[in-house]
Amino acid sequence: MRVLFLDDDPDTFSSCARALQEGGAAEVIVVCKVDEAVRELQDHPVDLLVMDLFIPMGSAHRGTLGPRGKEYEEHIEHLGGLVMLDELARLPRRPMTLLYTACLDPVVMDLARGQVHGRIRKPASPDVVLRAVLNALDDLRAR
Repeated sequence: MRVLFLDDDPDTFSSCARALQEGGAAEVIVVCKVDEAVRELQDHPVDLLVMDLFIPMGSAHRGTLGPRGKEYEEHIEHLGGLVMLDELARLPRRPMTLLYTACLDPVVMDLARGQVHGRIRKPASPDVVLRAVLNALDDLRAR
């Protein structure tokens, strides 16, 4: 199993990533910007994506993002998570996705609905994040 964590603060998922790797539960990749995540997903499919919603697009995204991402790049500086959800639709194999956010805005959450499999409320302790990730990996293995 491969897990990709996407958050603009690399420390957010560091203990969870370490526990998953040391325990042999998954190979883990941690990135901080949407363009990095898109490149990783295009180069190496992942089984599970755990992502923040309010993240920067990155500086090299012009060559990696689809039309909608390019269209909105100037207006979505830190709402890169919404562009990331669009990018997932372009993948031949879409990963299970957990959204890690404190956002409760109904409009924003409605945009994400149907594209994510679950939500981890931010802020969450590393134990809560790890439990959610392990449960998602168990669900994937059961399929």
